[in-house]
Amino acid sequence: TRSLLQEGIDCQGVSVAAEVPTGIASILVDDQGQNAIVIVAGGNGELSAAHLQAQERVLDQAKLVIAQLEVPLATVGDALARAHALGKTVILNPAPATGPLPAEWYAHIDYLVPNESEASLLTGLPVENLEQAEAAARQLVAAGARQVLLTLGGQGLLQVSADGCQHHPATPVKPVDTTAAGDTFLGGFAAGLAEGLGVSAAIALGQQAAAIAVTRPGAQPSIPTRQELAR
Repeated sequence: TRSLLQEGIDCQGVSVAAEVPTGIASILVDDQGQNAIVIVAGGNGELSAAHLQAQERVLDQAKLVIAQLEVPLATVGDALARAHALGKTVILNPAPATGPLPAEWYAHIDYLVPNESEASLLTGLPVENLEQAEAAARQLVAAGARQVLLTLGGQGLLQVSADGCQHHPATPVKPVDTTAAGDTFLGGFAAGLAEGLGVSAAIALGQQAAAIAVTRPGAQPSIPTRQELAR
């Protein structure tokens, strides 16, 4: 929490689970900068719908709500439904994915943001090239997600909705450590939406942030500030 506060992040919604340790992630990085992550849920596994209810005022003040899968799925589902009912822009990063999402979640999701392996696990389809990625993304849109932003690492991103498909190429960089690349993209994208940018411009902001992050070692320390990015 200390590092978040130093960044000026509001931590009023953080609580302590006294009976378990803080959640941790052990990260291994190979010579090409690719990573593998082992997550131990710890306190994350204790997050419940009651915690969300206690923060209803914070949720009501938000412009958009981002969720992922490192907390209990029942809590995620409740958060998506609550945020959607309040009229918030709802973003789900389905990580770590282990299989299909509950079917009722999709109607609550404005932007579903998986990577290749997550899209494959959600759909049961192979995602090894752009054609397969589009097929998987279209299946997720058919399930009810308003838009799918399928991140493809060095190949960029596919934006798919009922209106069509657009490929957003990545900026070529030499990666040092890809840890937090997806999270950094998501943060940049969400910041762009919160600032009132259009979807394409918000995607570009997220890609710019991620391109910087992968050239730096570490997770949180690699993430650029808003001031480092083009306006």
